[in-house]
Amino acid sequence: MVRAYVVFTGTGPILLVTKLDTGMQGEDATQHLANKGIKKFIAYEVSQEKAEEHYGMRFTAAVNRLASDKDLRVVDVDGHTVFARFSFAEMGEPVYVE
Repeated sequence: MVRAYVVFTGTGPILLVTKLDTGMQGEDATQHLANKGIKKFIAYEVSQEKAEEHYGMRFTAAVNRLASDKDLRVVDVDGHTVFARFSFAEMGEPVYVE
C-alpha cells in the first residue's frame, strides 16, 4: 500500500511517498530520514488520491522509483508548494519524531 506524507522538517515541509507498513514512526523511516540529516520532524499522512491529484505524473514517478517496501521517495522539496497544496483538513494525525 502506498502512503504519502507531508513532513515538516527544520527547513520546511516536504512531500514523501512510501510503502512502509509502519508509517513514519518505524525504524526504517526514521533511519532513512536520519541518513539524509533529518532527525526531528512532524509527519502527517495525506491521501494517496489527493497527492496524485496535486502532483500527477510526478507523484506516479516517485511511486515507481520505490526500490522496495522499505524505501522512501521525495516527491517535492519546495516547502511553499507542499504547504499550499494541502489543507490542514486533508492531513491525518501528527507523528512526532525527535
